Amino acid sequence: MEKKRRFSPYFYNAITYTGVWLAVFFCVTEIFLFAVDFFAHGKNLYLGLFTYIALPPFLVLGLLLIPLGALRKRYLVRKGRVPLEPQPLRIDPSIPAHRNAIFVFIIGSSILALMTFVGAYKGFHYTESVEFCGVLCHKVMQAEYTAYRSSPHARVKCVECHIGSGADWYVRSKLSGTRQIFKAITNSYERPIPTPVKHLRPAPETCEQCHWPDKFYGTFDFKRRYYLTSGEDSPWHIRMLLNVGGGEKDQNYGVHAHMNVGHDVYYAAEDERRQEISWVKSVDKSGRETVFTAPKSKYRDTPPPAERVRKMDCIDCHNRPSHRFLPPYRLVNEAMRRGDVDPRIPQIKEEAVKVLSAEYKTRKEAFRAIRKSLYGYYRTNHPDFYRSGRPALKEAAAALLRLYKANMFPEAEARWDRFPDNIGHLTSPGCFRCHDGEHRSADGKVITRDCGACHTIVEQGPVGAVEKNIEGLPFRHPVDVDDAWKETHCTDCHTGGA
Repeated sequence: MEKKRRFSPYFYNAITYTGVWLAVFFCVTEIFLFAVDFFAHGKNLYLGLFTYIALPPFLVLGLLLIPLGALRKRYLVRKGRVPLEPQPLRIDPSIPAHRNAIFVFIIGSSILALMTFVGAYKGFHYTESVEFCGVLCHKVMQAEYTAYRSSPHARVKCVECHIGSGADWYVRSKLSGTRQIFKAITNSYERPIPTPVKHLRPAPETCEQCHWPDKFYGTFDFKRRYYLTSGEDSPWHIRMLLNVGGGEKDQNYGVHAHMNVGHDVYYAAEDERRQEISWVKSVDKSGRETVFTAPKSKYRDTPPPAERVRKMDCIDCHNRPSHRFLPPYRLVNEAMRRGDVDPRIPQIKEEAVKVLSAEYKTRKEAFRAIRKSLYGYYRTNHPDFYRSGRPALKEAAAALLRLYKANMFPEAEARWDRFPDNIGHLTSPGCFRCHDGEHRSADGKVITRDCGACHTIVEQGPVGAVEKNIEGLPFRHPVDVDDAWKETHCTDCHTGGA
């Protein structure tokens, strides 16, 4: 006697069986992982990856296979390929098989809907997390994530700057992320990661959501102590008032005059990294335009094409707000100021900068070479200190390794000279991309190169003999180079490394 079946005979086939097995298995697995993630408070990054991204597609696949198998069998029956009497497609709750199917459908759909809502909510927040951006793809994003954690934006989520609010940019970023995942899997991504980001959301829609563009900042007190290359010289002290400015009307001066409050600024660069700016256009609120071009600009006679023109915003100066790779001179200088590296070690700044600047293939090779080079130099050139000052030298070597680990990433080819920082002008062109005194308009106006437009030096000189004047001092180079600094850019000598 044939056993009475609970469902339509169309559901009894290999495809439907496979779908039921997959759906039940992954449903139970997902419920278990939901519970684990709930009690673990999302601390396990890879648990979230499996729970909200990797496994749900298999659950959906299993559910789809159930009706697909039934439809396929019904098609085969109607074609006479399967020995079964064709049945009309109807839904009748009075029939037990139909009633069972309806009951299973309602229960299954309810569970699926609940899991979909919870999973979508958790998945959204998971893919918006800092850990998802920086840790999950740790090999690709290790350099950026490391720099981010010690940046002023360390408590701001990556998505706040890279995506912002709104569904359109969220979807756009996820589509872009799919391409990036493929490149990461195939190990075909570029090293170093190209900058600037071509399709980054405009700063008014991200940065200015926190940073008020019309705020007047006035001046900031800036103090720095520089240890010169020669260890015998006294450190050089400098204190400046940075004319940040900003604001509206009569307050619109200083560095933040570039913020498009009183006028709009457009520019065209001759290189993809926006370091060689040869065409600048200023448009005031009345619509009057002033165009400045560099002497050798290819846009001197004809304006640049529209796709090469960019409206200036925060990112054109603050281009490394969260991912700064500091140059060796700065790293060593700060380590000496903190006492991590003893300034009394002879020639320590010169040698420390040299070993940090060298090119290494891997971090492991770098650690070995830094110790070997540092100890080898003092063993050969300062044997007396090498014998008596080993503890200080050992501490200095350990400090340099920490600095290297936080700022140099040889496997990703990421370091300070691969990613120029446009704030300032000491080791990157920065301000001098436009403010070089050579960008002229047709009526003879020049984009100023006057240092006083951005900062006022009120103290400078070797420690113990500091010159002071609250009204301002003319810049004096720590090393006597006559007036050469007036005719060249800082980057002509200062590379940031050895």
